[in-house]
Amino acid sequence: MKRDKRRKGAGSGLLHNMSGAPQAQIQHKSPHRRVCGPGTIFALPENIGAGPETLLRNIERQASTILADGKLSRLLRHVAGQAALTGAESDRDLREHINAHALTLPFPPAALVTDRAENGDERCTDLLTIITVLAKSSGHVYLRDKEPNLAQIRPGRRVILLFPRGRTAH
Repeated sequence: MKRDKRRKGAGSGLLHNMSGAPQAQIQHKSPHRRVCGPGTIFALPENIGAGPETLLRNIERQASTILADGKLSRLLRHVAGQAALTGAESDRDLREHINAHALTLPFPPAALVTDRAENGDERCTDLLTIITVLAKSSGHVYLRDKEPNLAQIRPGRRVILLFPRGRTAH
């Protein structure tokens, strides 16, 4: 150990680094575990496009949607060649589906969102529920009553909702 010559009197000197490589390796594993319990993972399946018309087509085929008056929805009529569906109509229809479905979900009006999955998290497989959660979630919170943001429905985006203990997603 070399002494600092600028310093007068007794006292500790400054330690100078040597040219040798460090011998110690420090590792840390966080003991962090979610207090609220397991979450539910929402992500689009890899084989599904994210355009409003494509999403609507997949939702309605999955659910075989027929309106209460017995008529097929605008999108199914379009697919059958009965009517043209504009981009604005696709957006509007998708927003209507999302808002209506959000009210039927057994989720609280607000829930925490994380992007960190853990062992024990469940994966949601219902397409309309996945789309609804993606459209109504920001980086940190899911809000049931917010206006859907269709730009948030994109392949590769994953949302994990955290619920209070005792409450689960379907």
